Amino acid sequence: MRIIFKKSRDLHIDENIIKKNRIPILIQDKEWREIVGVNYNKTIQSLSKELETLLRERKDLTNELGKNRAIKTKLMNKILHLSDLINTKGQENVVPELERSQAEIIKLNDSTDEITEKLEAYPWKIEEVNLAILKETINIIYNDIKSDYSKLQGVDEEISVLREKLGPLRDEKEALERKVGALYSFLHTFIGHKEMEKLDLHFFNE
Repeated sequence: MRIIFKKSRDLHIDENIIKKNRIPILIQDKEWREIVGVNYNKTIQSLSKELETLLRERKDLTNELGKNRAIKTKLMNKILHLSDLINTKGQENVVPELERSQAEIIKLNDSTDEITEKLEAYPWKIEEVNLAILKETINIIYNDIKSDYSKLQGVDEEISVLREKLGPLRDEKEALERKVGALYSFLHTFIGHKEMEKLDLHFFNE
């Protein structure tokens, strides 16, 4: 059966189905890297670099957010301690330090809110670029399939031709073997095995 491939055009796929299938981050997928790889063509290279940048930025922001939370925990403990010194022991001299810590908390909260807001945009950005890589991957794979299928059709045609030739050749081979066997048997009856060996050497070594 001959498969007819349509010419390449803009690829439209149902993104909802893709999302349900939970497509992995392709540049991190071992099988994708073996089949396609980040250096396959300029489009893949560009999209891969863009995705790598997004993943790196998200990681850096996540780390920064973790550091902010750790610092905030220390500041909160410090504020509680300083407040206790003021309220229970009347150590008013720690008030400036308390105020500095509270100001740091406010600044840290602003930074944390900013980082959190930035991080919220990364999932869809990453998904968008990953989907673009998937679409390009589909184009690449189908182009390979088309190329390989064309070669496969050529090989199938050659095999068909060889099969057509093979039938008569097999019949001819069997007929020749029978004839050679009959001729050997005929002479063997008259002159015997040893003389046949001598004749073989004489006639086949000419």
